[in-house]
Amino acid sequence: MPEAVATAALTIRNQFNPVVSYSTAFSDNSLSGLATLSWQFSDDALAYATYSRGNKSGGLNLTNLLAGIDPDVAPEKVDNYEIGVKSQWWDRRVTLNVAGYWTEIGDYQTAITEQVPNTVNVRQYIANIPGVRSRGVEGDLVVAPSSRASFYASVAYADTTYSDYRSAPQAPERLNQGAIQDLTGEQLPGVPKFTYTLGGDVSAPLGSLGGRDLSVYAHGDYSHRSSFNTSSSNSIYADVPAYGIANARIGIRTEDGLFDLSLWARNLFDKDYFQTLSPAWSPASSPR
Repeated sequence: MPEAVATAALTIRNQFNPVVSYSTAFSDNSLSGLATLSWQFSDDALAYATYSRGNKSGGLNLTNLLAGIDPDVAPEKVDNYEIGVKSQWWDRRVTLNVAGYWTEIGDYQTAITEQVPNTVNVRQYIANIPGVRSRGVEGDLVVAPSSRASFYASVAYADTTYSDYRSAPQAPERLNQGAIQDLTGEQLPGVPKFTYTLGGDVSAPLGSLGGRDLSVYAHGDYSHRSSFNTSSSNSIYADVPAYGIANARIGIRTEDGLFDLSLWARNLFDKDYFQTLSPAWSPASSPR
């Protein structure tokens, strides 16, 4: 490799994770468990409440770190509370489940990507956020009026925020306001507040082939999510607009599953959307 090319490649590499050397060590142990209370208040309905405690092991940052960043990543501790009802109706043709949850996370582990102030260099590492809270409700409904028709819907609301994050990395567009910011109360990246899904399956008999019963079938579903941010700094350039995607399938199959021929389409209506955005990219050039 020509020396000039090697030098240029090393310069680009050093903007992200330059070669460094340091020593550190880490040890960890954890205790987790689950407790559940349930009440079968009818033949087709069950209420329940659960508490669980979980842990995610700590670790080490094996990368170049900014001054003041601990190379040790502390273990993540999770306390989760959930109540819900599971039920069936109309001779079990209808299934309805509803749940509410509240989760408190201490020392939440997250990947941080931040620009070093007054440079073009970027650093990436794992850090602990003092507190994260996730709370919400979820509901699922399935209606199956016959063995050849089934329809379903699900909806979820998730209020997932930083309960304590006063030293978050600053967004690039706000670096003139300081290197850190207080994101307490802001939504976590990658988590839309509202999501829902609708779908259905239908089939009909079509005769027989080689002694096997044939049927024609169709499936369709649509899922939607509200807008969300995908950066650790809550940059406005990482706001992903709300979007919905439809999928469909139609086919012919034998009832015993030996033969199945279908036509399918994902993103049926050719919807343009983003899965993630970053302040380092131009939104117009980063579709997914």
